[in-house]
Amino acid sequence: MAEFTLRQLEYFVAVLDHGSLTKAASESNISQAAASMAIAQLEKSLGLDLLIRTRAKRVEPTAAGLELGVRARRILRETADLHGGALMGSHEEMRGRVSIGCMVAISPRVIPELIGYFAEKWPEVELDFVEGAAEDLQKGVGEGELDLAFVYSPQVVPGVDVVKVVESRPQFMLAAGHPLAGRASLSFADLAGEDVILFNVPPSAERVTAMFLAAGIEPNVRWKSVVAQTIRGVVASGRAISVTHAWPGVAPVYADAKVVLVPIKDDLPESWLVAAVPPGIDRPRRVNEVIRAAIHLAG
Repeated sequence: MAEFTLRQLEYFVAVLDHGSLTKAASESNISQAAASMAIAQLEKSLGLDLLIRTRAKRVEPTAAGLELGVRARRILRETADLHGGALMGSHEEMRGRVSIGCMVAISPRVIPELIGYFAEKWPEVELDFVEGAAEDLQKGVGEGELDLAFVYSPQVVPGVDVVKVVESRPQFMLAAGHPLAGRASLSFADLAGEDVILFNVPPSAERVTAMFLAAGIEPNVRWKSVVAQTIRGVVASGRAISVTHAWPGVAPVYADAKVVLVPIKDDLPESWLVAAVPPGIDRPRRVNEVIRAAIHLAG
């Protein structure tokens, strides 16, 4: 039976995080020789090569190293829970940390609400969050760095499981004074020729452009922005239109009297806000509670 220590796993994860034995040793407050020995002992115990050294004097994980990294992060998180008293009273005790990934476009509508909910109902659960692009966040879920990530279903990649949170229908965003702002619904053809401003965190802009093209309309993409308030401001000025996702229970953070959302009547693929989670594992109760709270808050 392979014998290794939690400390060796900690050093190994530190190497993965920093891509360097020197940096990992420094962050772990040990010598480089000690870190190198710990990794060598771990490889010997498992009978596997876990790291390879590149010409750029960095270290990269082997396929076995990548798999061990995922498992090691989970082992270390669960061990931290034990030290934090997660077994007191019940294994279902609501305490510990949840690492959440969230697409930049989604974050303002999800993260503040979740933080407020847990601060009031489950104050011993610590929520951490990372914002980014859908693919990067799901990679973090698959590699064990994140417990879950909120993304849109068309952007789900292989290697994660998903839990539906709320149906999310794209809608046109127009200035309140736009001649078509009072319509019950609009098609892409109705807005042909309009200047467009798009959210520029991949693959958002690409997917909206594909919607226009599927309807036979070449979009006149005049601007792109990574800031939702910038998009709202440009639309409110009447100089462009945009497309955004709307959920039944949550208004976009930039919605106000200066802009309106109009449903798109063209046929579009089904889209959901989903929680991407690690595949094939039993999730801690606190992670399931984050998903349950998101479903409640978004609906």
